[in-house]
Amino acid sequence: MNTADVLNTPGYYYAIAYWFSIFVTVSTNKKRMTGWKLTAANGVCNLLLLAFMTLTDGIRQLLFIPSMAVIIGLIVLSIYICCDFTLREASYYCVKAFINGEFAASLCWQVYYHFARNLFTEHVQIWRWTEMILVYVLIFGCLYFFEKYLHKDVEELHITERELLVVIVIAAAVFGVSNMSYLDQNGLFSGRMAMDIYIIRTLVDMSGMAVLYAYHIQVKEVQMRFEKDTLQNIMEMQYKTYQLSQESIDIVNQKYHDLKHQIAILKAETDTEKSTGYLEQMEREIKIYETQNKTGNKVLDAVLTSKSLYCQNHGIELKFMVDGKLLFFMEDMDISALFGNMLDNAIESAQKQKDENKRLVGLYISKEKQFLRIRTENYCDEKIKFKNGMPITTKKDKHLHGYGMKSMQKTVEKYGGSVVAGQKNNWFELKILIPLEGK
Repeated sequence: MNTADVLNTPGYYYAIAYWFSIFVTVSTNKKRMTGWKLTAANGVCNLLLLAFMTLTDGIRQLLFIPSMAVIIGLIVLSIYICCDFTLREASYYCVKAFINGEFAASLCWQVYYHFARNLFTEHVQIWRWTEMILVYVLIFGCLYFFEKYLHKDVEELHITERELLVVIVIAAAVFGVSNMSYLDQNGLFSGRMAMDIYIIRTLVDMSGMAVLYAYHIQVKEVQMRFEKDTLQNIMEMQYKTYQLSQESIDIVNQKYHDLKHQIAILKAETDTEKSTGYLEQMEREIKIYETQNKTGNKVLDAVLTSKSLYCQNHGIELKFMVDGKLLFFMEDMDISALFGNMLDNAIESAQKQKDENKRLVGLYISKEKQFLRIRTENYCDEKIKFKNGMPITTKKDKHLHGYGMKSMQKTVEKYGGSVVAGQKNNWFELKILIPLEGK
């Protein structure tokens, strides 16, 4: 086997390595489709990749850059079609998949060359395919479990333009250096012997993988810190809102008691029916402040009073049937954050309704067997998309929104509960179940 044969790694080696790399990416991330559609889409893209790399094997040196552009485009297409990614996110994961495939193919061919040259003289094809399967299964099996580990703390990674640009620059540098000997064996940093060339390529590709995964972990940790700080800020903001509402309620209650006595005195002193009617109307309007603070939980009382006043000022009907005593096991900050976010979302949705008769919001808290059952509902004629039982934000900067829902999920999970949302007959429902046993 001469140097030219070694350098001309068969195209199907890389095609199969890219396929394994795409498979790892698709299987460890959220899918855009499932079942036979996913299998068909993935199969078609990979067959195109295999066919292109096999047919252009040996002639790609003449059109190296255009051929690599087609190959990378097919990898991006496969990931974008199969995974629930934006084009930017698909491109980011394509870079990782490409370098992983480069490393696997380079190592696999190097191992084959080493053993074929020194140990095997017969049954070369059998040895080639056996070795390929063993090396690829080992490499991509390890990558699969590592990718699963990376997804443990972050459900989905939001990639910025800057982060995509960084990984593209890293990959371009890695690919350029690793293929330097392949393009020019007499270069300053090129190898001249077959094994030297492959040692350089394999080590450079492996180093590139290490750098890309290190950067990926850094991006993940930055996003985790951002999410943690954002959720904490949401909880603190809702708690401060509760504290301000409680102070306002205390002042209103004091004024209510003073006015109630003054009205009683005025009603006793006046004889005119008109004056009495005015005073009775004032009394009815003032009583609204007293009747709302009777749920059995002071934090929930403050939240409901604040939201009720807002709803009255914006033409929204807020109804609630709640037993606040059932929240005895929850911390004050968790109560204010949970119900503040639940009602804010429902009120925001109801406020979009042009017909005031459809501006309806309901909150219900009850005990069902050994579970605390919490439910909000609001009229919503907008068609909402759901993922894993939770609504998907319709706002443009998705990575900057949706933290209210995440905050609720974190709070409920803290107490061993679950959250699920749904829409039926233009009614949006958010339902929470929390086990009460042991609390």
